[in-house]
Amino acid sequence: MATALLTEAGRIDRSEANTHLVGGMLDLAKRLPDAALRHFDAALKAAPRSVAALLGKARVLFSKHRYQHALEVYQQVLTLRPTGRPDPRIGIGLCLHRLGHPADARRALRRAAEVDPAAAAPHILLATMDLNDVKRMLDPRIADGAAQRAEELLHSAMAQLHRAYERQPECAATLVRLADRLFFQSNYDGARALAERALKSADTMGIQAEAHYQIARAYHASKRFDVAYDAYQKCLGINEKHHLARYGLGQMQLHRTDMSSAEATFQRVLDHHPRCVEVLRALGYLHARLPNTKAKALEYYEREMQVLADEAVEHAKRTGQPADDIGAWFVDANLFLESGLLYEASNAKKACRAYSMAADILQRPLPNSTECAGDAIPELWNNLGALSHLTSDDDSAIFNEYSQAALKCTKALADARVRLADARKGATPAAASKAAGEIQRLECTLATITYNVARFYERCGFWDKAEALYNSLVADAPTYIDAKLRLAHIAFSFHGNSERALELISQAIGIDSKQSSAWLMRGNVELQRKSVQDARRAFEHVLKDLAKHDIYALCSLGNYHLAAGKSDNSRADNEANPAAAKKAKEMSAQSYKRALEFFDKCLQLDENCAAAAHGMAIAMAERGNAGDARQVFQDVRDAATAGLGPPTLCNPASELVFKIAKQQSASVDGSGVSLLARSPVGCDVLLWSGINVAHSYVEVGNYRQAVLAYEASLRRLQEATKAMETADSSGTDSGRFVVAALEAKCGGSLTATRLTDAERAERRRVERDLRLYLIRALYIQAKATKDIDIMRTALSHIQSLCADENIKLPESALKPDTATKETADDADGDVEMAEYVVESGSEKKSLQVRISPDDCLVLFDLALIEQSVAQLVSEQPESQRTLQDLTAAATFIAHSEAAFTFLAKWGKVLQKKKQKLLFSARLATERAGYSKSLVTKLTRKQQEQEAFERQRQEHVEQWHRQQEEDEQRKRLEVEAAAKAQQELERKLLRDAEERNAILREQMAASVIAKQDEGETRSKKARARAADDFISDNDDLA
Repeated sequence: MATALLTEAGRIDRSEANTHLVGGMLDLAKRLPDAALRHFDAALKAAPRSVAALLGKARVLFSKHRYQHALEVYQQVLTLRPTGRPDPRIGIGLCLHRLGHPADARRALRRAAEVDPAAAAPHILLATMDLNDVKRMLDPRIADGAAQRAEELLHSAMAQLHRAYERQPECAATLVRLADRLFFQSNYDGARALAERALKSADTMGIQAEAHYQIARAYHASKRFDVAYDAYQKCLGINEKHHLARYGLGQMQLHRTDMSSAEATFQRVLDHHPRCVEVLRALGYLHARLPNTKAKALEYYEREMQVLADEAVEHAKRTGQPADDIGAWFVDANLFLESGLLYEASNAKKACRAYSMAADILQRPLPNSTECAGDAIPELWNNLGALSHLTSDDDSAIFNEYSQAALKCTKALADARVRLADARKGATPAAASKAAGEIQRLECTLATITYNVARFYERCGFWDKAEALYNSLVADAPTYIDAKLRLAHIAFSFHGNSERALELISQAIGIDSKQSSAWLMRGNVELQRKSVQDARRAFEHVLKDLAKHDIYALCSLGNYHLAAGKSDNSRADNEANPAAAKKAKEMSAQSYKRALEFFDKCLQLDENCAAAAHGMAIAMAERGNAGDARQVFQDVRDAATAGLGPPTLCNPASELVFKIAKQQSASVDGSGVSLLARSPVGCDVLLWSGINVAHSYVEVGNYRQAVLAYEASLRRLQEATKAMETADSSGTDSGRFVVAALEAKCGGSLTATRLTDAERAERRRVERDLRLYLIRALYIQAKATKDIDIMRTALSHIQSLCADENIKLPESALKPDTATKETADDADGDVEMAEYVVESGSEKKSLQVRISPDDCLVLFDLALIEQSVAQLVSEQPESQRTLQDLTAAATFIAHSEAAFTFLAKWGKVLQKKKQKLLFSARLATERAGYSKSLVTKLTRKQQEQEAFERQRQEHVEQWHRQQEEDEQRKRLEVEAAAKAQQELERKLLRDAEERNAILREQMAASVIAKQDEGETRSKKARARAADDFISDNDDLA
């Protein structure tokens, strides 16, 4: 109706100022500021001094954040009507405040209060400005002795509000502001009552919305969430841009577990306030509890941290302070506790940093107290220790975290027990129940800390201390499965007692037969005991009945089938029966296929599983695809070198929290121990990837690169072993890591033993294998290139290996004039005992020698390389070898013949008894026969070489004589030529002297003649001077 009337008025007179003025007011009521501004401008065009149009225009400009223009319009109104109502000074004060001139704004508002003592608005605005200043001053991050000033401002603000209330008791703005103050004084009922009064007298929609908001948060604080939810909705229904109300609504939706609605609500607030830390925290909290949105939660938490850090930098710039200590700006530990909890699953280092920030905040003293909030949270320091255990190489830092955790936990536990006793004496069941629950929590925490300290002692090699702590845990809690499994690990790895280890594992399985870690450890121990089938059944049990996606079991079964495939393939190559060989080949192909299936499943579950990647590449290489296999090995090694590589699977004895950390370099950590000395040899990713790369180079014929790769791997292994031996012998760690709070539970000495007997034996075995791999690569390269120098290098390496490990033939095998009769019996496991009856003439002597199958293999390789050296020497042209080379080759072939003869005879005996044999007795027999033929050949070659060298020596001597004769002849010729040259030079000199003499005489005569002629001319001149005439015909004489 109003619009229609205005349209009709405009049709009657378009230039009427009042028509445009009313139209502008109507547009303001409709929330159409642009249309209102056009109407007010039109009104001012018709009536430039219209105060109402100017006030309307100023209001629109202010709402559009054009404060400078609004200020100019308000000042124009003040000039036209200094005592008018509404007071333009209020608008001037608001504009000045928005423009960053608070002092001028206060002066304008105070002047408004003086001009109109009955007005409440100036007092309300002055109180609001004071309260805003109080909020900034009371910020604990920037409050530097400003408490007294803040208290003065608070009193001033309350005085202003009281003046406003006295002047207009039903002023809705005053009531809303008073309700806000009562809310912060925790007087929620009073705040709600004032807001309801304001709602009744409010004449603007903004005040109505604010009143509903005050009512809503009063109900919210009183935990009447349903009523608060409705009040927030009403506020937003009136003013949808009230972001505080929307934030409160999001909290109510969270309480109702309406996560999708809460997320949308908070997101709308964040769109308008992207740096609001409260909204970022709410969104992070929300996503942290939604499935598959943990990364989103971390993103919001990181944004909140960045906002706070930026605020710290800005504050430092404003105050001129250094921005070094940004951490002091963070005061809420929950931010870092929440983010640390999320980081644990994806980035242990970031989780550790987040927990460290939380610990720094919680270590700050509480107000008016010497204690800190962190004293009641020992779990935080335990988590810090555990994460440092995974990510840090500084043993001292890890020890400090665990010590803090143990100290805080024992102190909190003692305090809780005192509170429980006091509660029981005071007959307060609620307090007693609370204290009992806290004691239970702290006792569980202390057990976890004790376990982790024991794991730390294991890391440092303090096995006795670790074992004592585990025993104390088992004594206090017999069903503590993880502690039993660690005791089994120590029994097997440190003490070498597999029976005790299996007994402890069986006890753990008896407590909980569905504990997959126990079954995995059983499989691992059985595998180390060579009980392959028992190990396979344990791993299959895990996959079938416990955890079908267990990566360790999958990898272990993949390795089992891989080994079976290699065994069947080897059996097929040595099988004489074609049908049996074909069947073995089929079984090998089936085993490789199964192995690839298991490894592929592992990589689907964890793409960073190095064991699966290695196993798959090995299967590829065994099936003839060495090029692709080498690329896989190279990729794993490159990733590990860059620090991004996948770690090997940890020993299943480790608790889930403590995976064996990957070590990538040889730098020194805080304990002075090389990182190479940290993990067992089986967990060194770089070592095994390097070895496998070298294997693949051999397969593709790149022997030079293979040798380099083997040498690099061998150096790495030797450096790691040396580092472990040095760390154990130095004793630098003794007495450094004593957790005082747990010292009563553990005995033994702090003597580090990182290199256990089992680990030492494993490293020795791996080093021998590596040296044999290197020798094999050199041997193949020398055979392929017929390079005797490379073959001699291989011989030098294997001779060094035999010398280092004292591997040699029995003395009887080296005597050519004895006959031997051999018997063999299985003495103990891998070591065979051979009895030799040595016959020499009528004398017989019985000798017993112990030699392992591995040593026999080394002897076989030594004999083979010696034979190859002799063969290459014999095939060399006479001009490229020496008699010494043939003599050495004869020595080599003699030893080779003796070794092959010994191995052939003993191998046949062992084959008859079906005992372990790592070489072919038939091939040894053939090689022994070939050595005999080479002996004859070398004898002949020696004679030929001797004749050749004698003839060559004669030729050399003859050549030397001829050279001397030629040199003598040349010398005589040179001397004769020199004499002739000297004679010629003397003759030329004499001739030159004679010519010079003649020339001197001629020159002297010429000089005399010239002198006579001069004298005659002088006489004539004198005569002419006397006679004044001389005839030309006068005699000149």
